[in-house]
Amino acid sequence: MIHKSKSLLLFSLVCLLFLSGKNLYASSQVSFSKPGPMMRIPGSSSLEYPYIFRAGFGSDLYGVDDFRMSSAVYFDMELINTLNVGLSVVQPLEVSALDPVSVEYGLNLTKRVMSYGDISMAVGLWDFVLRDVEGKMQLDKNDFSFFAVISTEKSLGTTGLNTYMGAGSGNLSRAFASNDTTTSIGVFAGFLFRTGMLHDRGGINFLGEFDGSGLNLGLQIPVTAEYQFNIGISQLQWLPNFGKADESNLPSVSLGLTLSIPKALSQKRPGGRMDIPIESRRLQPVTGTEVQYKAELDSVIREADATIMGLRDSLRISVETVDNLNNMVALLRQQKSVLEDSLQSVKLQQHVMQQNINLALKHLSRSLRFFYAGDYTQALNEADIAIQLNPNLSLAYARRGSIYYKMGDIQRATINWNLALQIDPEYEDVRNILKVLQENRTRTQSFMGNN
Repeated sequence: MIHKSKSLLLFSLVCLLFLSGKNLYASSQVSFSKPGPMMRIPGSSSLEYPYIFRAGFGSDLYGVDDFRMSSAVYFDMELINTLNVGLSVVQPLEVSALDPVSVEYGLNLTKRVMSYGDISMAVGLWDFVLRDVEGKMQLDKNDFSFFAVISTEKSLGTTGLNTYMGAGSGNLSRAFASNDTTTSIGVFAGFLFRTGMLHDRGGINFLGEFDGSGLNLGLQIPVTAEYQFNIGISQLQWLPNFGKADESNLPSVSLGLTLSIPKALSQKRPGGRMDIPIESRRLQPVTGTEVQYKAELDSVIREADATIMGLRDSLRISVETVDNLNNMVALLRQQKSVLEDSLQSVKLQQHVMQQNINLALKHLSRSLRFFYAGDYTQALNEADIAIQLNPNLSLAYARRGSIYYKMGDIQRATINWNLALQIDPEYEDVRNILKVLQENRTRTQSFMGNN
């Protein structure tokens, strides 16, 4: 039996890692994945919490033809002073392929605040759900539930009846919420009937509950003292819609398996609850079987600790890898900013150059007016200003060459025309002027030579 406990414990850890590492679609409402003995509602007990921890998995089957289902792995334990903490990783029914939701991590807290005889009261926070959406963890505020629950636990031999009644918000008030609010308070209720059958393993239990949105029926069957098989029907009122793909209100067939590691070997009350007080346990003699059981249980816990240490090392390496990737992203963003600044600088320079060209052309236009008016001095001043604004404007040099030519300074005119042609080798007008000057100079030299 101990070897089976080891195998199922390691199997549960592997399932938890497998689901948490995949990119899944999420829904926190998977039956038998919440802390407590019920399917989807909170519970309370006046007895001491009998387990070191509980772990397991569950699934809700919504259709047989296309095998649509949601599934979850979960873990819960009591930390300190009757505070129970439950963790879950869930893969639900994919409602729409166009609107995917990433993996969902659920946190559930339950605290017993009162106990009197077989009556107890607990309060808590359930469905504190985080989803990894596009690399960012997001909190689903619509599912978040505050609740208070009162329970009674009646026993008659190996049979008994537990009842639960409470009020809560979020997922526990779906049937009472209006269309324009998510803060409505609703009631929930349920019962657990202990049949007495297989009571040496914990007993077969019948469950019935109203979870704030619908009716659920379930059956808990102990396989051994540690393993419990769960089966049920969720949202019983929508049973005619089972298997329909175009309905938003769907029932499901719920299946699950729970592993419970007890704190110590002791007598169990029907329903699998340990009800012997701590003081009574101290007075009982310690048997060899109990010592052997404790030794083997310690071995299981040590193996679990070693596995958890290995997972922590893997997580640390993953965190370092993510940090390195973040540093690379920061460097790439910095380089992008530098390139954007350079691009802005180039655009600014081009804008300034365009402004200078426009202003230079304006002065050349004035120079042309003075040129035709015969005021060559003012025409030359305007051409000089245009050249100062844009030294690479071939038209300005050509204009200045024409002004010098009119003023009789052939040498300066030739120099400016050559500068214009050097800037723009395709400037045909200037090329033709220089060609005519060269021909005239050649004819003049030939005429002077003949005389």
